[in-house]
Amino acid sequence: MAEILESVFLPEESLDKFLDKLTPEGGRGGLYVGHFVEIDDGDDSDIDIGAVYFDISKDGAGSVDGSFSYQQQACQENNVLGINSAIKVDNYIAGKVTGSLDTLKFLDIKYVSDLGIETPNLLTTFAGNFAKNEAGAPWKGSFEYQDGLGGKKLSSGQDNCNVSYTISDRSNFKTYPLDYQLGELNLDITGNGSQKTITWQNPSNTKHVLLSQIDVNKAESGANGYVQNLLLSNLETQFAPVIPDRSTNYAIVVQAFDANNSLIGYQALVQDLPESL
Repeated sequence: MAEILESVFLPEESLDKFLDKLTPEGGRGGLYVGHFVEIDDGDDSDIDIGAVYFDISKDGAGSVDGSFSYQQQACQENNVLGINSAIKVDNYIAGKVTGSLDTLKFLDIKYVSDLGIETPNLLTTFAGNFAKNEAGAPWKGSFEYQDGLGGKKLSSGQDNCNVSYTISDRSNFKTYPLDYQLGELNLDITGNGSQKTITWQNPSNTKHVLLSQIDVNKAESGANGYVQNLLLSNLETQFAPVIPDRSTNYAIVVQAFDANNSLIGYQALVQDLPESL
């Protein structure tokens, strides 16, 4: 096609623009990290914020991997809902998400453990689009459960881990590239070796902070990249990350929310922990 167009003496710049219109690149790809907010779960006592990331094909059409996490405290098991069948076409993504979270609260934890009953397997579908003209150019959309679990309360099955939350039928998500910044969080990693501390500043009107530690290599290979997610509600400004024996590339992402669960701060750092020698 290019040879035919060149034969009619199109300037090179005009030729490139014309070909771009014939073969659009679609929404940007790569690792996008963000959050979801539940809609009308009927429980005013729980926090309606969770974590999500996508690893999206950089081609106009391709695959999408990623995970959704309801983890709120480090004492919870790091269970996620993983994407097992999803595609990107131009500026749209869609697919299925399955996995197990925590235990249904109405089940006795000891009874469940003694019988070896697994936590409930959940199924949800999601769909989203690339919002090029919004701040940060996010991939955003929603997901909805297919098995009537909306309104069910889950709780951690771990000893001395007092975490419970109610699942909503439907949630909205937004994910951003790791170089996006909103507000002045001044996110930093201090300390040496295995003695590292993550610090940040909370914007005014901060109600909740969602902090995520992601193994970048796992996230980009289709595995569960989440190491931990913490939901902080006491204006904390630091935490200690998980640091393995061998150097691993991590994305540390801090998201701040106001009382209406609106995002008011976002910053990410990507760094090897501990540092490579």
